[in-house]
Amino acid sequence: MQAPDTQLAVTLYNLRDFCKTESDLDRTLDKVCAIGYQAVQVSGVALDPKVIKKQLDKHNLFCCATHEGLGVLTGDLAPLIDKMQCLECDFTALGCPPQTYINSYAMTCELIDIMRKAGGELMKHGIRLGYHNHANEFRKHPETGKTMLQTFYERTAPGDGLPAVFAEIDVHWVTRGGGSPVRWIWNVNGRMPVVHFKDMAFFEGEPRICEVGEGNLDWPAIIDACRETNVRWYSVEQDTEWPNRDIFESIKISYNNLRAMGVR
Repeated sequence: MQAPDTQLAVTLYNLRDFCKTESDLDRTLDKVCAIGYQAVQVSGVALDPKVIKKQLDKHNLFCCATHEGLGVLTGDLAPLIDKMQCLECDFTALGCPPQTYINSYAMTCELIDIMRKAGGELMKHGIRLGYHNHANEFRKHPETGKTMLQTFYERTAPGDGLPAVFAEIDVHWVTRGGGSPVRWIWNVNGRMPVVHFKDMAFFEGEPRICEVGEGNLDWPAIIDACRETNVRWYSVEQDTEWPNRDIFESIKISYNNLRAMGVR
């Protein structure tokens, strides 16, 4: 399927509770299309890739990315390659490694080796491998005085005959970790085909994920940085519902706000 002329996608992880069967997925994608989305990221959907692809084709939806667990990347990569080829998708990312790979510098180095090796194998099949961050990656290792995320991207640049590990910066979690989304978008300039968009607001004194444009992130600056660094896809993710608001209403609010900000 040819990629649509839009930058907006929605991450199905948001809607995972509504994608448990093929009929669930069918109804969910009806709602996604009605909002206006033309692309999705396949995350948190445990259905057979052929079933997912059948429903994506039925709804004329493009798959811009997937998420995988570390176990998939350390085992036989053939099933993942088959899945990506079935979905006609050329970018996948590690959604979240076990916490031990973030806390320990030695384990971070092991993760880097895993990602570089898997990324090299996947690239032979035209598939780019990336990394999706949360806030925990902003802890500093005493061995280096650097954050885990800084070490990770410094040591996964192209070299030694291996391609770069790509990025999928999540601007909400960068902010929650005390980093600058704009600075991190520039840090991975040329290495990020997909960015995760979600906002942050306070509810009952605690920071929470909210719809894009409804919180406190500096969206004009974030969008400008994404444009200037040629990020292809802006994937809307909202891990949890805002209190007393339906998740489908939330992804519609994010879509409408981003369109109003000039995102095509």
